Amino acid sequence: MDIILLLKLVHVVGAIIWVGGASVLTLLVVILDRRGDDRATMAGVSYVALLGNRVFAPLGLLTILTGLTLAWLGGWGFAAWTILAAAIVACTFLLGALVLGPTCERSVKTWAETGDVAASIAMGRQVLRLVKLDLAGQFAIISLMVLKPSWADLHLLVPVVILVAGALSFLRTTAPAAAQPA
Repeated sequence: MDIILLLKLVHVVGAIIWVGGASVLTLLVVILDRRGDDRATMAGVSYVALLGNRVFAPLGLLTILTGLTLAWLGGWGFAAWTILAAAIVACTFLLGALVLGPTCERSVKTWAETGDVAASIAMGRQVLRLVKLDLAGQFAIISLMVLKPSWADLHLLVPVVILVAGALSFLRTTAPAAAQPA
């Protein structure tokens, strides 16, 4: 196995665990939140905080570094799909490191230290809304890497549609439906 194949393997496996794991955990927390069980939702958010720092952030960094190395070694440095993917990667990584991670940790810390479920769940729901946008960015990156569009290619619209869908879902609330008075 040569270095390029090894880098590709590490890149793809890292991306699968990073994006797949984040997607499954997000889906789990959304389901718990929709059920209206605030304590279970906060338990899910605590797992997201734990795995975010210990698994997803390091894997994300590894995936980004191997991807950039592959783009450089493969001569794709200035192709449309690599430039756009790198820009979206930077945005999603910064969103995760500067907003999602700290807010998630603050939510769990508030819940653990004060027992204030209402304040904690509000921060947890804020994280869920932002995670939808983050995941849309990650799926847009994957679509760019699979389709490899040029600047004039219609396939370039696929990641745009994914990002718009993520932005629209970000605007929707993740709070469970409130009971209606009789």
